[in-house]
Amino acid sequence: MSVVRFIRAYGIIMFVTFIELNILLLILGVNNSIGVAFFISLVDILPILGTGGVLIPWVIIELVNGNIYMGVGLFIGYLIITFIRNMIEPKIVGDQVGLYPLVTLIAMYVGASLFGVIGLFGFPITIVVLLNLRERGIIKLYK
Repeated sequence: MSVVRFIRAYGIIMFVTFIELNILLLILGVNNSIGVAFFISLVDILPILGTGGVLIPWVIIELVNGNIYMGVGLFIGYLIITFIRNMIEPKIVGDQVGLYPLVTLIAMYVGASLFGVIGLFGFPITIVVLLNLRERGIIKLYK
């Protein structure tokens, strides 16, 4: 059950990112903004790449090609999207899996530091599973 909630949490985050990206791309006049926003939001779920894995190279290409408006617009949009994601991710994930946002954030950081991408997702899930087993009386972690 915890895994389903974790997937739901990242689905919500992906949807929020998609909406933000679609608005940004519509403002900047990008053709097929829905398709581009959907692709970038899929890449955003991957912690190694994230939104910056697509937007930063795009910003550089636009600036090199002399399209300052598009390059600066994409960069500002990237900063806003990153800020919002960093603010909502611990709260949404914490609410969905039943952990406090700070505990979720620490678990994600420690998991990513120790085990990479797998730890980013696996460590918070492991904590939730252990807490559920403790609540049911199956294991005792502490008194």
